[in-house]
Amino acid sequence: WVEHRTREAYLALVDACWENRAFGDCWQHCLVAEGAIDLAAEPVVNAWDVAAVQVIVEQAGGRFTDLDGNPRHDGGTALSSNGLLHDAALAHLR
Repeated sequence: WVEHRTREAYLALVDACWENRAFGDCWQHCLVAEGAIDLAAEPVVNAWDVAAVQVIVEQAGGRFTDLDGNPRHDGGTALSSNGLLHDAALAHLR
C-alpha cells in the first residue's frame, strides 16, 4: 500500500470497515462474488490473478475496477465489491 497508495488512504478504508482480513489474490474476489465478504482491495495484482474473477464478480452482481475506479482486468490494482459499497470504498482510497 505504501508504494501504490498513501498509508492514510488505506487506513481510512480500514477504519470505515467493520472487519479487516487478508486473503490471496483470486480467493478474496471470489469471496466477494459469493457474498461472504463485501469488499476486496489490492494495491498490486497480476492480470492472471484477476482476469477470470472480474467476470465472476460482475456476473454475481458486484463491481470490479482498479483502485481509481476504472473497469479493468489486466492487472495493476484491483477493487471488487458487492456493488453497494464500491463508490464509498473508492472515495476512501482517493
